[in-house]
Amino acid sequence: MPHEGRRHAIPDELTRGQLVETLCGNPVVPHQVSLWREKNVWPTCWDCDGVWRENEGILPWPRKS
Repeated sequence: MPHEGRRHAIPDELTRGQLVETLCGNPVVPHQVSLWREKNVWPTCWDCDGVWRENEGILPWPRKS
């Protein structure tokens, strides 16, 4: 979901007007749920990405060589 110039991950489905917390801990109240589909090219929030990868058992990115 787009927020503050980054693409954040959320743990649940979005509902317009309902408070949701991103994986990195930002509280957000989406006002237009359809907007997130158009903003999927925003830069990734690396904190959300790290939490998501840890939850899924995926190695962090970028990987250390």
